[in-house]
Amino acid sequence: MDPIALHLPTLADHLIAQAADSPQGRSAQRIDLDHETLRMTAIGFAEGGALPDHRNPGEAVLQVVRGRVRLSDATRTIDMDAGMIARIPDGVHRLDALEPSVVVLTAISMPVGKTPETDAAG
Repeated sequence: MDPIALHLPTLADHLIAQAADSPQGRSAQRIDLDHETLRMTAIGFAEGGALPDHRNPGEAVLQVVRGRVRLSDATRTIDMDAGMIARIPDGVHRLDALEPSVVVLTAISMPVGKTPETDAAG
């Protein structure tokens, strides 16, 4: 994979095909753009596939590349379609695919020993 650029429609085709064959109804691939602090993962879902309740990974956003998904936590539900982006809710949340879909999860991953506070201090 080119560490500078990635063609998301091609990756989406691949992940949706893998998700359709998966007993969990999903497939994932790390996106490596040779970045030290951003952790990006593309996740493909078959219709009805899901990421069941899980905790917030920290500072993170979810972008829908293809399809429609439902992002929900204890207090709200957001239906998202291709082109939408949302902040991942704090605490426990889940993601459900309303149709074959691909999302990109982008999270900040600080190097070992660093925090946003120590990084800002130099």
